[in-house]
Amino acid sequence: MSEPAITLTPARAPAPASFVRGRAWLRAVTGFAIWLLAYFALNPDWPTALLWLGALVHVPLALGLVLTGTERFDPRAAKANALLNFVAWAQLPGALMLVAGFTDELSGILLALPWIFLTGLCAVAGVMRILKLGVRRPGALADWGLIWLAVSGAWTGASAMRWEAFGFSHIFVLLAAVHQLYAGLVLQVVASRIVAARPGRIPWLAAVGVSLGNPAVAFGITATHMGAPTWLEFACVIFYAGSVIVLGWMQLFLALWPRSGLPGATRALLVLSDLSLGTAMTLAIIFGWGVARGYPTMTIPEMLQWHAPLNAFGFGLCALVGWMLAMGGRAHGPAPAPRATC
Repeated sequence: MSEPAITLTPARAPAPASFVRGRAWLRAVTGFAIWLLAYFALNPDWPTALLWLGALVHVPLALGLVLTGTERFDPRAAKANALLNFVAWAQLPGALMLVAGFTDELSGILLALPWIFLTGLCAVAGVMRILKLGVRRPGALADWGLIWLAVSGAWTGASAMRWEAFGFSHIFVLLAAVHQLYAGLVLQVVASRIVAARPGRIPWLAAVGVSLGNPAVAFGITATHMGAPTWLEFACVIFYAGSVIVLGWMQLFLALWPRSGLPGATRALLVLSDLSLGTAMTLAIIFGWGVARGYPTMTIPEMLQWHAPLNAFGFGLCALVGWMLAMGGRAHGPAPAPRATC
């Protein structure tokens, strides 16, 4: 009598993508309800409100997209994905403590520490995935965003302590935390979905430009703050904004292309996302031009009034929700476009 064949199975199989997405939706919807209550009850300033919005709503959606990518089945990424699953589980309590921390100056940094720790875990997971899986894959763009989320966490800690890091004013420190959450994490996760659905040289070049442009702008701002010529910051802004706009065109192509396989709701949301993104980047160029010539064309309050909500609501929220809907419409996301050489 022959013995039954022995099969080896992993100790714990990855959770079904539908389950991961469902939990991400639940966290994001709950977070948005909490954000509305906190916004009207606590009346925070706009930068603080945008930081809370990102922590409560955008982060769970971004993690949902990362954890339902193709890397979830790769055993080489198992440890990194386990870290991200823990972060996804702890995100809502951490974000709630972050909100509480920004309402109490005395214990602000203590209440913000869990959120800073979670963003650090995201960076560790991003580094692990890049080292194990390499950079020649769309998911590496999202992994780079996970690393930048830790930078947002560091600036958040400085803001909670009311520390004017590197000689920057407190409002600038807070805006740096907000910027790296949206431009660092959200934009990189969206870029990974665009490149996965639209293979080709131009989407990849634009995505790499976005990945390099974010630290370039940070370098330009810091260098100008320390006395470097203002044109350096403007050049970095032009490079970054141009890369973002081109990447947005690729997303717009997917939204309008009949054969992209995207659901109708996703198409509408991605169009809104691209219109918002293009407008926000144009405002960034106008602001940078004012800095370069030494005569403001737009003030920081004006940028907060227009550029910030366009990025947070118009681009970030519409893009994340749109791609989440697309990933839920098919087992493996939208049908990719034919591989192109341009």
